[in-house]
Amino acid sequence: MEPTYKPIAVIVGDVVDSTKLTSTQFEQLLERIKSIQALICEGHSANAHSIERGDEFQSVVHDIENALRYTIIYRIGIKALGKAFDSRISFAIAAHAELRESVSESMGPAFVLSGRGLNALKNDRLLFSSDNVVLTEYFDLLFKYLDKQLTELTSRQCEVMLPMLQTLEDLSISELAEKLDIATATTSKSLKASGWPLISELNCRFMAKVAGLTYD
Repeated sequence: MEPTYKPIAVIVGDVVDSTKLTSTQFEQLLERIKSIQALICEGHSANAHSIERGDEFQSVVHDIENALRYTIIYRIGIKALGKAFDSRISFAIAAHAELRESVSESMGPAFVLSGRGLNALKNDRLLFSSDNVVLTEYFDLLFKYLDKQLTELTSRQCEVMLPMLQTLEDLSISELAEKLDIATATTSKSLKASGWPLISELNCRFMAKVAGLTYD
């Protein structure tokens, strides 16, 4: 067991109505979750993941300033697969984790908070918690609006927004259109309808707030 006193983030989620997916859709889902987890590992070599029963996923994130970005990538990456796909996600930031080689066997406040958050989700699809009460309260209402926005996105809007979150460099509309192989006008319209500017601004605010976290 490797104790760490630095804050980590734990993202935990499950797929909504996964039992209704066909075998082909389930394979698509697994492939997408694994590709998202591979991307998260690119952010920090110590980031680790698990997939349970094919429809539950968990990520331990050491570059905690990116926790919201990774969470949104999970959510819209899964929704981008089509109308049949969505997920519920709870993520938490806390210190004093006890990390094991297996993510599912690791322990600590971030694991407890994220797990409790997922169990508490009923009609909502996104929840954030932290051992820092001020941080949790600051983002509570903002994330409720974010959840509503993400829930209302179409699969096409998710598909268009996804590269904007996956890359650390700002893509122009023309670059994004070329990457997606769709018309520039269609790209611009979908990105605007998705609420991307405000989502991007919220992510930047989260990064700034989390970067300033201090623990004794």
